[in-house]
Amino acid sequence: MPKIRSHLRHLLEPLLGAVFFAVWVARSSSQIIGDVPLRSETFITNPYAVLIALGFALAIALCRVRPGAALSLTGGLLVVQLLFWPTRFSQTSWVAYLALVLLVIGISAYGKAVMRRALLGLSILGSVVVSALLNFPFLSLSGVFGTINGKEGASIEVVQGFLSWTAVGILLTVGAWHVGSRTRSRTTKPGTESSGEILADTAREETRTAVIDSRPQSPGLADRNSIGALTLREREIFLLAARGLSNSDIAQSAHIGESTVKTHLSSILTKLGFTSRSQIVAHAYRNGLLRSSPALDGSAPS
Repeated sequence: MPKIRSHLRHLLEPLLGAVFFAVWVARSSSQIIGDVPLRSETFITNPYAVLIALGFALAIALCRVRPGAALSLTGGLLVVQLLFWPTRFSQTSWVAYLALVLLVIGISAYGKAVMRRALLGLSILGSVVVSALLNFPFLSLSGVFGTINGKEGASIEVVQGFLSWTAVGILLTVGAWHVGSRTRSRTTKPGTESSGEILADTAREETRTAVIDSRPQSPGLADRNSIGALTLREREIFLLAARGLSNSDIAQSAHIGESTVKTHLSSILTKLGFTSRSQIVAHAYRNGLLRSSPALDGSAPS
């Protein structure tokens, strides 16, 4: 059952992306045509714009397993819309930008801790770009009238609309980020740390042990240094397993597959001369390899 639930959770984002695209196509079906119309036909959605919306759906589907790639894909699509007028949305199909709210939630929930500030900054920048595409006439499908205001470039309403929509976009982005952060905190067990924090701790541990390498070592210190035989990724998996996480939880925390987790665990046991995961837990606590000693929530290692 836990494995089935894990697989179902990984299907959530692809399903959301598919639902978004299906609803958008159904809503815009009467305006979608098979060729590129004249720029004056601002209520018509051409195939290029459909591909942009499909790209947004793909980004949503990727946000759990590749949050950085999902945001990069979205940024690339927005740049294409800035530079290539046929890819811009019509006066009705622009609602596809609402998909970016779901994307920000996913990136906030699954992005690596060490990259979260950068990801949030890029998400906010994306909301500003969307506001520009919606308000400035020279960035609209027609190139003459604003997408949502129908105003020409000399109108003060264009600037006012850009400022207003930028404020709304930033608020939506920050709100979506907060929702994603709450989702992240619910799916991460108390006492666990992000992959970046674990690697940082391991690096500090290596530095400290390197300083005392030339000094006589007690058996306890020799045990502590034994994890030096592990690769950085194996040390990350070692510390997650030492906190009592199941294979599915380790896979989610380290952003890898469960089969990869099993491979790493097998290598760890072999290198350390252990025969079970309980020895990993005992070794970690006995030698102080964890900063704290949280309860294992009563769950048996899988």
